[in-house]
Amino acid sequence: MELKPYLEHFLKSNFKIDYSKISHAIEFYVSEGFEYLEVPWIVSEKANTITAPKGVKLFDNFLGCNVASGEQSFLELIMQNKLVPGKYVCCTPCFRDEKILDNLHFNWFEKVELIDFLGYGNFSKDKFENNVHDVLKTAESFFKKYLDIEIIDTFEGKDILSKKSQIELGSYGLRNYDNFSWIYGTGVAEPRLSQVLGLEKKSYHLKDIPKGEIGSYSKINEEFLEFKDAVTQENKLMALQELSDLIGAVEMYLENNFKNISLEDLIKMKEATRRAFESGKRN
Repeated sequence: MELKPYLEHFLKSNFKIDYSKISHAIEFYVSEGFEYLEVPWIVSEKANTITAPKGVKLFDNFLGCNVASGEQSFLELIMQNKLVPGKYVCCTPCFRDEKILDNLHFNWFEKVELIDFLGYGNFSKDKFENNVHDVLKTAESFFKKYLDIEIIDTFEGKDILSKKSQIELGSYGLRNYDNFSWIYGTGVAEPRLSQVLGLEKKSYHLKDIPKGEIGSYSKINEEFLEFKDAVTQENKLMALQELSDLIGAVEMYLENNFKNISLEDLIKMKEATRRAFESGKRN
């Protein structure tokens, strides 16, 4: 029995989803005010066809249709009166009838999806352009943690591209259907982001490590991940350098969040904890 083209393409490809990027994206968008929801991965044909391009085949099964993105999942919830206006984030597999299969296009992948459900009533594109919503801005902040990007106008809205490769990383726009409207956007798609980062030259680190903000816990996490990568590379000097940077990140976190606490105070507490463990007593 011959393999179907989509399966043959998948088996020949280097298809690897980096779930750490998926996890990081969900954590990031939740911290930016998006509510995380578990959503249906199988929806009605109506929910699927609202955003489907003309002529594409749906991935239907005995339960309904596999979603092409979490956008259809949100639409199903809206049509079932299960979603109130607000900003939400979800994660689903995406099944698509791609006409061309190559290194960047597959019949399935994983995506974190964003929605700003505006509610009932139609909203013009001017509202998307001029209203101070933050779907695009927040997604821009996320992708900048990994690479240089640029934003371009499209027929439907805006796209975020890798500045170097000019490969699209996400699409954003306003849609109206029936009597409700929403802003849609890509949180992150995998393995797309990993594949684009794979085209860029590596420096010290082999892993794709998101940039943190100085004085925040994200900078501590960045330095820890760099330390972890150095250990994986068995580069002892680099690992020690990252430990030094980690101490600096902790120090800046204290200065930014606990102005009356210093590294010396943490060291005192560390010594007290060590004594407790060595003595086997807590008092």
